[in-house]
Amino acid sequence: MQKRIRLHSDHMKIIEKEMKCSNQAVRMSLQYVYNSEKSKAIRKRAKELLLKEGNDVIIDLEDINN
Repeated sequence: MQKRIRLHSDHMKIIEKEMKCSNQAVRMSLQYVYNSEKSKAIRKRAKELLLKEGNDVIIDLEDINN
């Protein structure tokens, strides 16, 4: 299996704006084609966004009502 980070396009747009780079640069960085310092920063930010999204997931319906 090829190593890559799967990320929703909304998150990719956030990274594009924050890192001031193109969509292609973000995609290639997440596919580990590019390995520059900026690419490493892009992958780090992608991980942060995914972790934040994961932490926002509510598993128990009772938690919503409280």
